Amino acid sequence: MTSAAYGQLTPSPGTAASIEGQKKDDKVPFYGLSFDFTINDGTGLNSVGQNYRNDLIFYFEPTWNVGARFFKKTWAKTFAIAARFSVTQELSGTDDSSFNGVSNTGPHGTCSNITPSSNGGLVDPTTVGYCNPAGNDRRADYSDVWLTFKLPKVYTIPKLAVSISPSLRFVLPTSQESRYQTLQIAMTPSVSLSRNFWKDRIHVGYGLGFTKNFHSQPIGQIDPQTGGLAGTTGGNSFDGTVGTSISNFYNDPSRVGSVGGYNVNYQVTQSFSGGIVFNDKWSFDILYLLLNAYTYDPGCNYAVNGQSYDLCQSGNAVAANSGSSLNRDTKGPNQVFWATLGYQPLDWLGVSLALITFSPTYKPDSTYRQGIISTDYNAFSTVNLSATVTIDKLVNKFRKN
Repeated sequence: MTSAAYGQLTPSPGTAASIEGQKKDDKVPFYGLSFDFTINDGTGLNSVGQNYRNDLIFYFEPTWNVGARFFKKTWAKTFAIAARFSVTQELSGTDDSSFNGVSNTGPHGTCSNITPSSNGGLVDPTTVGYCNPAGNDRRADYSDVWLTFKLPKVYTIPKLAVSISPSLRFVLPTSQESRYQTLQIAMTPSVSLSRNFWKDRIHVGYGLGFTKNFHSQPIGQIDPQTGGLAGTTGGNSFDGTVGTSISNFYNDPSRVGSVGGYNVNYQVTQSFSGGIVFNDKWSFDILYLLLNAYTYDPGCNYAVNGQSYDLCQSGNAVAANSGSSLNRDTKGPNQVFWATLGYQPLDWLGVSLALITFSPTYKPDSTYRQGIISTDYNAFSTVNLSATVTIDKLVNKFRKN
């Protein structure tokens, strides 16, 4: 139902948990295989001209509930292997990654029929048009492949009733953005703690994850054999998703791209989540992520005429003299706020409406930035409307009929 938000550290409240609740003698349908297909439309809340965007996203999420199929009488009964892949088609917006190399513009010329007046050659400003040349052809932007091994609620602490859910995620670099960054593979071990209240209608959780990226180069570069595209999002240098496509962001909001030319070496992610189930059809969930990403060491030594100089030491001295400091190996903390209202009209169909805000935790002047909603030129907020079809449940319904 809130499929678009499953990129978080907290385990998905989906198929594995529902199968876990079955009677031990129940036969697991389709050998434990399930498949969710989601159509999602994301609308930016930016109120400034062409910074508005609208994205159509398709999610493909197969899951193999191995524990429910083979280990349902053991501690590993919730073990599942989940994959995810998404494709984004930007319908409106200026995200570089949504355009291909086919240019539709010719030589730039005038776009107004301006005739100077006879009184000193003045020009009426109201006759000056706004030039808006045709953009390149749009392309579908595809994400990395996300593969997760998870054990939801593998253990519950007695008396505290706190459930522990470990997982291990691998990111396979299939997207053009990751290939430009020379990403070979990324892995994220994580653990989540959760507790339910009020007859399981209210839940709260906390998650901690560590992501290690493996790049062949510390900076992004184009492969001359493939002509890989350096797709980056927008022109806002303070945007936390710089170097990451919209498709990859919606697939996994904890993902961040490169900064200052240097790739992200590792990242620490904390998640805070909560939600309430109103009835068997309506629910509301909130997720807040804190992301701290650290880039590869840019190197400090530079040789001039055989003499080695420590540029980092010199830079620190200059910064300290002005009462500031330099953080060369950190991208800075980012935050994601994700609120979702879910509606489940049928057991195989879920509909959700979500507000998503991905923003830096601090403004350029180092003051705190609220991360709930942003409608100015930063374009940090998006409203998402999505519908998820659980294919195996739909097929099973027709089989019973």
